[in-house]
Order: sequence, then C-alpha cells, then structure tokens
Amino acid sequence: MQKLVELAAFVDAGNIWLGKAPPDPESQSQVFKMNRFYKEIAVGTGLGLRIDASILLVRFDVAFPLREPVFDKGFLWLPDAINIGDSEWRKRNLILNIAIGYPF
Repeated sequence: MQKLVELAAFVDAGNIWLGKAPPDPESQSQVFKMNRFYKEIAVGTGLGLRIDASILLVRFDVAFPLREPVFDKGFLWLPDAINIGDSEWRKRNLILNIAIGYPF
C-alpha cells in the first residue's frame, strides 16, 4: 500500500550567471567566470511535505538560505543567523514553494 503523505528533507545549491558581459560595468560580477564560480554558489535547505494521491503528487516545500549571494558584501554563510523563532527572520528568509510532481 502506498503512503498518502511523505516527508522530505533537501539541500539545494546553485546560482544564475550571465553568459556574456553586459555593457554596464557594475554587472560584470554577474558574468560566469570559471575561476570564481565555485565561490558564488548559493546554498539552501528545507523540509517538504508530499501528498501522493497516485495520479497526482502535490509538494509543499519550506526552504531557507544557508549561503546567500550578496554581491556588495560577498557570499555569506548564514547558519549562525538562523532564528526560526523571530518573525522578522521568518518573513525575510522562509520561502514556501507549492508544486505538482517531483522536482526531478
């Protein structure tokens, strides 16, 4: 018998870069460069609830950042800043995604 409700924990990493340099000099940091891309990876984690009705799977994922791309301050690791009990922190950092089907 298939479970109707499943729980998932996940970690996600990545970023989005421009393919070629725009004319704006301030946007140069957004261009993909092989010698620095690994320093520009953002990392997030979270928990998900899956409701699997066999013909339809609905996902509810709540995520928050662990490493954030803040170009004017560099890329910041945030585990020490996590404060789930603080409503302002939750408003700025918790992200709810609702989706149909598995992510991959």
